Amino acid sequence: MFSKLSIIIAGIGAVLLSFSYIYSTNFEILMTSGLGLLFISLFLSFGAVFKREQGKFKFFPVIVFFFCSFIITWYDPFQIVRLLTWIEN
Repeated sequence: MFSKLSIIIAGIGAVLLSFSYIYSTNFEILMTSGLGLLFISLFLSFGAVFKREQGKFKFFPVIVFFFCSFIITWYDPFQIVRLLTWIEN
């Protein structure tokens, strides 16, 4: 149950992150919601691991979260700083 839900939420979060670069006028909102959904899917994936659910797809949201974080910090690291200052204000 947790693994299926976390995969769906991770997919939606990854799509919102990609849309944040396509639609740069709404960058902050899309980036915040995308990272938030990826973070939620990360916790759901850990819940699936601790409940010992069957299958290997429960590790997919963890991989997506760290891969998207790596791509963002490698491609454009100042966007994270921009996002954090937007959240702070």
